[in-house]
Amino acid sequence: MKFIYESVLDALVAGAGEVGIGTRAFRLAEMDLRPCRACNACFRDGECVQKDGMQEIYPHLLEAGAVAMAAPIFSMNICAQAKALIDRCQRFWSARYVLGREPVERERAERRKGFFLSCCGRERPDTFDCTRPVMAYFFHIVGVGSWTPLTYAGVDEAGKIREVEGALERAAELGRSLRSPV
Repeated sequence: MKFIYESVLDALVAGAGEVGIGTRAFRLAEMDLRPCRACNACFRDGECVQKDGMQEIYPHLLEAGAVAMAAPIFSMNICAQAKALIDRCQRFWSARYVLGREPVERERAERRKGFFLSCCGRERPDTFDCTRPVMAYFFHIVGVGSWTPLTYAGVDEAGKIREVEGALERAAELGRSLRSPV
């Protein structure tokens, strides 16, 4: 069976669906998502005082068996919407390092998988080098034990990923790799 995907994320989600894994995707650019204010209010109880689209996302970050971040590279780093989400996960950092509470039980966190899906217009794969520490931090702080980057340089226009040989098939296979429950 041949699928036509619009994006690497669509392919990953479809692959997960093929093996019976339910998914939930959030389109950050369409959500009310404010940046972290560095107010440190989360140091009190591990909760963020801002009430916006993150209130819908937070439970999924903790409960999901796997977490995927699909974000393009703009101006040599991860796009602003994705970075805002990562920064708003400060509440999980606070829970762990200030309040001494693990947001995700350690054994479960070690089994959870993460995926970083990204494209950039620049023809150089090293463009993604600056995002790797940010993504490692993100997956660590939301309790994901291991993560796989799936990045493609030289893909600047919407839909061009369909022209990259094997890209969407690889993403679908990553989705199918979620067969075993966490």
